[in-house]
Formats: sequence, structure tokens, C-alpha cells
Amino acid sequence: MKASNSAGLTESQAKVLKTISDFIAENGFSPTAKEISEILRITQTSVFEQLERLEKKRYITRQKGAARTIGILDQPENEMPAQKSGAVKLVKVPVIGTIAAGVPIFADENMEGEILVDESNIGKGRFFALRVRGDSMINAGINNGDLVIIRRQPLAENGDIIAALIDSDATLKRLSLSKGEVFLLPENEKYSPINVTCREDFRILGKMVTTVTVL
Repeated sequence: MKASNSAGLTESQAKVLKTISDFIAENGFSPTAKEISEILRITQTSVFEQLERLEKKRYITRQKGAARTIGILDQPENEMPAQKSGAVKLVKVPVIGTIAAGVPIFADENMEGEILVDESNIGKGRFFALRVRGDSMINAGINNGDLVIIRRQPLAENGDIIAALIDSDATLKRLSLSKGEVFLLPENEKYSPINVTCREDFRILGKMVTTVTVL
């Protein structure tokens, strides 16, 4: 098999990695092994073999047994999608764990991977992505398994959907500021507001700017 010039990658591995990157850039989520096999016209067995090798070489991360969980950890510069003048500008956003949309749950800030996002959809700033667990924000169109893109900022305005930390637990809720009181509001009548007015362990991690639905 002919070797690629890309740091430690064979030609086949470089093609699979580029296919994943291009697919994420176009769709906002990662491809399945079946989709990769159809794009490259190779067998799914070959795709799985290449994914295993890319994972061992720390180019990608994935959750085995679950679809559309491939994240790009690293990519050679000459394998990045070309960006023409006036074309969409893509930025890398790290995926750093799971955030609750129900009962608050600890968000582990170990990076799981990265997704490529159109900068025009999120603006300028420092961003991270968290995976939603639960259904407390479904009336805001945020479902279990979605990725939410968060702009890092310590302050937010009334009505913003924010990622907040309570003690060591992170949660996604709508911020409510009224008559000197601060509440975190769910978007599902099954859940109750959380009063954080006098809590010293409460802080805002950032404001949600968009979601990525994982199919």
C-alpha cells in the first residue's frame, strides 16, 4: 500500500480522515461507517479497519456501538478541506463532555473530539461543545443527544440559554433574572425551576449560540 505524506498516515487512512472532515464540514455531524464506505466505494470492513488505526494514532475519537460519534482530534494541514476566498470559514470546536438537560450531571472536561462549525453561525469568541443528556429543554428544540455550541462568557442576559455550573455539576437551562432573583428555567413542564439566587457555587460557563442535531 502506498504511503501518504501525511504524518504517519497511509494513503487509505488519509482518505478516510479527509472524508470524515469533509462530511462534518458539510453536514455538521460525523458520517456513519456505511456512508464512508459509499463515498469511498470500499467495504465497511475496510472502513472499520481504517477507523481503528486512525483511533490508535490519535487522529480521531469515537464511541463504539453508537453511530455518528466520530470526532477529529488531529489532522495534517495538507488534509484540511481547502477554503477558497469568500468560502465558508470553518472553525474547530472541542467537544468536552456531557451536559444535563434534566437533573444536573457532572460535565467531564476531557476532550472527546472536535467538530467543524461555520464561523458565520457562531460569530467570534472561544467555544466548546457539550452533548445534551435528558429532555428538560425539548420545548426549546434541544433534544437528548444533541450537541450544543457554547460561547465562553461569565455573564449572560435575561432569557439566554446558558451552560451553568452548580457546585461540580453542569446543566443547560434558560436564565431568568427577576426582582433580584436568579432562576434556571427548564423548557419542559415536567421539571421545576432551579433557584440559584444565593448559591455561591453557581457560575455561568457560557451562552448557547447554536445546536447540532445528531441523527
